[in-house]
Amino acid sequence: MTRLANRVVRSEPAQGPLQLHRLDRKTGIACSRCGTRSQTTVVAALDADWTRLVDRGCYNVWSKQLG
Repeated sequence: MTRLANRVVRSEPAQGPLQLHRLDRKTGIACSRCGTRSQTTVVAALDADWTRLVDRGCYNVWSKQLG
């Protein structure tokens, strides 16, 4: 998954353990939180670990809980 880190075109400031990143093109991921597989250009890395990706939906839920 380190290859994905090389495809980041923009990153948002971290929200707790999550940091949202925009990739240069769509990629397939499996969300570490809900297990949903999706094609997306926006992913969040959990604790800067690119093997623990979270999709946008779970990122939104999680970031609201963090306040």
